[in-house]
Amino acid sequence: MKIELDDKSLFGNDAGEDEDESVLISYFVDQLAFADFLDPAHRLWIANGRKGTGKSALLVRFAHNLRTAPGRKPIVLHLVPSNLVALKEPPQTDNHALLENYWKQVICGAINMELARDIGFAWSDNQMALVETAEVAGFTGRNLVSALLSRLIGKVSLGGVLELAPTPRPTPNHEQLLARIDREGGLHRQVWFLLDDIDAKYQNSAAQQALISSFFSACRNLVKETSGVGIRATVRTDVWASLTNAEDMDKVEQYRTEIVWSASQQKTILSNRILAWIRRTDPECEIARLWNNRDHADALIEYAFVGRMKWGASVAPAEHVLRVLAGGRPRWIAQLARMAGVNAARDQKDRIALHHITQAMGEFGRRRLADLYKEHQYQFADLKRLVESFSAGPRRYTTEELTRRIGEHYIKRAGAKNIPAVDGVPFRDGVQIARFLFKCGFINGNNAAKASLAVPEFVTFDARPDLLEVDTNLDDGMTWEVQPAYRNILQTT
Repeated sequence: MKIELDDKSLFGNDAGEDEDESVLISYFVDQLAFADFLDPAHRLWIANGRKGTGKSALLVRFAHNLRTAPGRKPIVLHLVPSNLVALKEPPQTDNHALLENYWKQVICGAINMELARDIGFAWSDNQMALVETAEVAGFTGRNLVSALLSRLIGKVSLGGVLELAPTPRPTPNHEQLLARIDREGGLHRQVWFLLDDIDAKYQNSAAQQALISSFFSACRNLVKETSGVGIRATVRTDVWASLTNAEDMDKVEQYRTEIVWSASQQKTILSNRILAWIRRTDPECEIARLWNNRDHADALIEYAFVGRMKWGASVAPAEHVLRVLAGGRPRWIAQLARMAGVNAARDQKDRIALHHITQAMGEFGRRRLADLYKEHQYQFADLKRLVESFSAGPRRYTTEELTRRIGEHYIKRAGAKNIPAVDGVPFRDGVQIARFLFKCGFINGNNAAKASLAVPEFVTFDARPDLLEVDTNLDDGMTWEVQPAYRNILQTT
């Protein structure tokens, strides 16, 4: 079968939340670490991961499972923070109790609006927003859905209109409608509140830490004090780490899944995307009917890529090359594969070769640097100038060479007194900045001398967070390399 290498749908949408749900489910790869998050018996669970690791896709998967499970279907709200801010702006305070109450208010407000839509109310969004002021303090021990339903009934007059404004078209008697639905058990369904990217536009300030941490406290208390509502949320790993000292976060830790992908799992993701495309394109062919991503992963990948690619002094399979160059994040791997596929199609080739991948690295690196700045600028305000200080330099450093490069090309030029705080801590020295670059993934440890099947060549901060921290063992004998995605755009050698 010939693969259409320039088909934009071959490797999936960059944003899991924008992908057609049926398509995403067709190539979604599960792992044991997702079990708690995907289990509806747990009414509260949080997923954290770096950008591009599949947080949004995991939420889509959970919502799909809820909607397709046998039995009475729950009501599912899949929102982003801007949906809640549209209901009510957060208070300008770092008072944890006030912020926690704010989150409870807007969560209940969003549920109110969805309940009204679900039972067919003819209210406008603005009218439904009027009921978002429901107090939650008196809901302890009650079913939250029933309590909100009672609140809705109280907002409807006997004439069938909202207290503060009539509806623009004829309406039934909403009070009687609500009472009948409640009496018949029509709303005795669980409501699931799914919030993606709670950390959107996050800045590492005391006010932002209080706002985000109070959301998690509000969720924990809502599910503890009431029934009828379940909650799922996603947050970036770096933001979660910045909240560890915030109020009550130690009590939320037990409800958390961290999204990481092994090399073999990333291979499965790549092969599954290709298999899903074949099944959509030619569902009656032998591959679509009989192949699977467990037994035929290598063959599936070789339908789209050259089987072995020159890699240094040796050769490597395509998935290894993509994983290293794309930093091991599924979204980035898909982006790089898609860009390389366009190059291969332009050359009228049946498979993507190494040179098609390397041709894409310039534009790919520009996008990755933009992602790096968006993801970590809040942790270090001068990140762009710091990164640019590595331009036209070596790609590999010993620890001594790395701190010297930082000292001569960044600290000396910027002036020590002008360097901002590093991840919330006042600037001290070059090792502190080197650790930050390791933490945000700009550099990785190179473990080539000890690499094996069990020990990877490239070591990330997630694998060794103790490095560049303790003077007695700064590097564990490793060197440091600029992450391959950034090398072309920075012209490192």
